[in-house]
Amino acid sequence: MLHVGVDAWNLPGDHRGIGRYVRSLLREWHGSFADRIRVTLIVPEWHTWTVRSRYRSEVDGIAYPVVSRALHDRANLDVLWFPWNGCSWLRFRRPAVATLHDATNFVIPDYAPQTQGIFRNAATRCRALVTDSVFSAHELARELSLPLDRFSAIPLGVSPPPSSEIASLDVAALRPYVLFVGTSERRKGVESLVRAMRSVQVTDPRLRLVIAGARGDALRGDEDPALSELGFVDDATLGALYREAALFAFPSRYEGFGLPVLEAMARGTPVVTTNATAIPEAAGDAALYVPLDDDEALAAAIARVRTDAALAASLRERGLARAASMTWNATAAATLDVLERAAS
Repeated sequence: MLHVGVDAWNLPGDHRGIGRYVRSLLREWHGSFADRIRVTLIVPEWHTWTVRSRYRSEVDGIAYPVVSRALHDRANLDVLWFPWNGCSWLRFRRPAVATLHDATNFVIPDYAPQTQGIFRNAATRCRALVTDSVFSAHELARELSLPLDRFSAIPLGVSPPPSSEIASLDVAALRPYVLFVGTSERRKGVESLVRAMRSVQVTDPRLRLVIAGARGDALRGDEDPALSELGFVDDATLGALYREAALFAFPSRYEGFGLPVLEAMARGTPVVTTNATAIPEAAGDAALYVPLDDDEALAAAIARVRTDAALAASLRERGLARAASMTWNATAAATLDVLERAAS
């Protein structure tokens, strides 16, 4: 059985896509792969007895052993896994694998350039590198001057929605709405979506835009009253927002995968998105695609889903099938294969 030390430093703090990725794999390994893997969480705090319950609570209370970075070498680990975009610490001697989710910090101007060194350290120190898509593998190989075969492209997944999701707000009161999930930053194309929605609202005035996520650089000052910015929401509320949306719009300019697309599809929500970067690897044939930065095409696609019931039904059906084929179990299995090879 493989003994994996998981760098858990950001487990309590990250409730966005990467945090969902790490929690999902830890749950899958515990539930479906207990005969192949044993996990120990590695944390920055040396006084682990005071923090272990906080880390375990992030993975449904699973009683994973918790050790400090300073003492991790005493845990008889076979391999280390760094899932948070590179190695958060470097004083280790065990074989290691790092997940580098995308190359945003290299290709988007002024997007956390200080983190580039963390990626380079991972490329130097780790036996294997994992990323979320074939697109990201090519991007990272180019930016880090590495052969493409250093990367294992492992698609992300989605879990079946819970049978009941009790939202912390009255989602029905927002209907009808177009949903966007993520930070409202320029990389995500949110300003294009705002402009497209203004065009759609000329003939569909009741339709509003709902954004769940932090405010970023794409929205400044007062916006249209038909825009509702909710900030971060809990998982149950997010699930309800996906489920009740007329459609999910994701006009992103740069993605290493595009997890919200799959999350929307899993709730049977029609998806309109851009045919750019890694998004087609997530959405497959189950989305209505528009060209990048084309406000008119985005507006037309939104209006079409609103008015063409047959198209909306087809997108729902294809989306549900796509989400069912992209599971966290498959992601966990493929990642475990990489860890086993790195440890051998």
